[in-house]
Amino acid sequence: MSLGSYSRALTHLLPRSDPKGPLKKPVHPAAIHFPIAFIFLAVGLDVLHALSPRLPARITNSLPIATDMTRASYFLLSLGLLFSIPAITTGIGEAKKAIDKQGLYEADGKTIKTKFKGVIAHALANDIVVAVMTYVWYCRRSAAKETLAGKLGAVVGATPEAAYTPMAWMVTVEALMLALQLFAANIGGSLTYNYGFGMAIGSGASRKTQ
Repeated sequence: MSLGSYSRALTHLLPRSDPKGPLKKPVHPAAIHFPIAFIFLAVGLDVLHALSPRLPARITNSLPIATDMTRASYFLLSLGLLFSIPAITTGIGEAKKAIDKQGLYEADGKTIKTKFKGVIAHALANDIVVAVMTYVWYCRRSAAKETLAGKLGAVVGATPEAAYTPMAWMVTVEALMLALQLFAANIGGSLTYNYGFGMAIGSGASRKTQ
């Protein structure tokens, strides 16, 4: 095969660029990284705070002040939930495009395609994480607002509750939700690398059935 033939074949396989519609490119794969990163850091700080009494003194002496850690984790969790909104909305939109384009069912019209089972599992897992973490965030915020320091917005001398310190059950739930989120991220990675989700959906590219 000549070099020109190779070039034409490669051009055919790659998504065609559409300078008039850059927003047709998938956004979800980029948007999802932010909530994962923020929630991961928030849970990491809360777990570290919960374990700090059991850690050696040489380690705890190097850690930030406890109230600073819990306050930072609270605001990181807030950012994670905030950035979950565009991640979820773009995910729903791009999943709908894929279903409309490729069809939800196999040829028998009854069996859901394996890749879309993965899409559904990915979406449900992330939705559970966001819903549960929102409840944890609300509980921490409510506990802080009930304190005098929280009502006044005081930072110096704030009590643990006013500094959004999570209770033991909250840390446990956060750790479980982080594990579920990472599981969902693994499904998302499989959808990308095995089925090409997030690479050409909505770009206007057309490929011949091989």
